[in-house]
Amino acid sequence: MNAQNAIIPDVSNGGAAADEFCRIAREMGLDPANRWVGGYVDYEWEHLRLVLQAYGVEPQGREALEFGCNYGASSIVMARLGARVTGVDVDEGNVRLANANVARHDLANSVKALHVPDTRSMPFEDGRFDLAIANSVLEYVDPTQLENVVAELHRVIQPGGELLVLGTASRLAPREVHSHRWLVNYLPRAVDRLFGTSFQRGLSPFLLAKALRGRFDVVQRDRWIAARTALHGRASLPVRTINSVAEALDIAPGWLSPNIELMLRRI
Repeated sequence: MNAQNAIIPDVSNGGAAADEFCRIAREMGLDPANRWVGGYVDYEWEHLRLVLQAYGVEPQGREALEFGCNYGASSIVMARLGARVTGVDVDEGNVRLANANVARHDLANSVKALHVPDTRSMPFEDGRFDLAIANSVLEYVDPTQLENVVAELHRVIQPGGELLVLGTASRLAPREVHSHRWLVNYLPRAVDRLFGTSFQRGLSPFLLAKALRGRFDVVQRDRWIAARTALHGRASLPVRTINSVAEALDIAPGWLSPNIELMLRRI
């Protein structure tokens, strides 16, 4: 992977495309300077890129899908690494800002974000993509729809194609990754009706495993700890513990992490 030749350009000095990105972000009630808005591409350059390298994924020349593209950061990183990328998101505002983000990075010829209100049916032919990523998104899919969403991903990825699931909050974690609430992952959903609100929870690895069965195989499971080392410079004690437990159970350690991370191959 020729990452050293794919430098993210400095877009901080403005220009019409950058101004338009900022305008749309503010229109959405977002701060363009926020790390998870205007700074998201830089973050993923130092995170997603290293995870891709750790798993030996080469985006160069690939037809890639970003499932749940949010503001386009991961799509932009993959395009900088040589992929032709289509992003989809159920939120029309996200798609609008993603395309503005793509424009300010001068990648409109390589990346296109599309509004797909129902991702159980995406507007692509069978086997359109040979690479797909789902970055911090599957936990937001309605659990009753997950099976159909995974089936649709299976349809649009060609046999042997790769799907990287990462950054996906796990319902096994005692502290929910996004809301930082302790023990909320362990509350039954009936509690939501009792309190009249919908508590953010992670994705159940058991539910995901059921949806993947017969559609995707887990591969490169020994590279999970290498990805942690690439990101953090070392494998911490919790990381080593998760890896050891996973080895004892003969499963991918990404199943046990607070953020589910799996390298998958389409059957």
